[in-house]
Amino acid sequence: MTEQPRDSLVFQFDLWSARGAFPRNLAEMATRQKEIQYSSRTRAFTDYFRNLNKLRNMLASVIEELPEEMKHNEEVKLLSSVAERVAVNVVHMIYRPKGYEGDSKDYEFSRRSMEEHWKAGYCDAVRALRHPEIFEPATGRYERLLTFDFSRGHGD
Repeated sequence: MTEQPRDSLVFQFDLWSARGAFPRNLAEMATRQKEIQYSSRTRAFTDYFRNLNKLRNMLASVIEELPEEMKHNEEVKLLSSVAERVAVNVVHMIYRPKGYEGDSKDYEFSRRSMEEHWKAGYCDAVRALRHPEIFEPATGRYERLLTFDFSRGHGD
């Protein structure tokens, strides 16, 4: 017996923000370049996962409509193994740097930096958990992935 897929609440932590001020010098430009580069990867993966989730939900719908005798076909059984009707809520947790941090966040692992990052992540997670809407699964037929961003100053 296979276990039924479950709806998920995902916290996606990102050290780099897509939002940022226009750089005024070369050091700020290097930091802004990393912010755009790394946050774009995060967003691209979220978009990829959204499309994959949509396809799995669509596939589950198509398989449900098949005549019973077709559901025993080996190809349909294989497709059924990846078809899921699940909802996923993704909460973006985006680190907001201190004024003294620059483009070294991706390789600076001092004890102080790590503790600051952990504390900021913890506080952001507590703030996000105060929003009851993150616990409500998407109810769309195929679009069943919701994203939330409760960055400081956005959505609190």
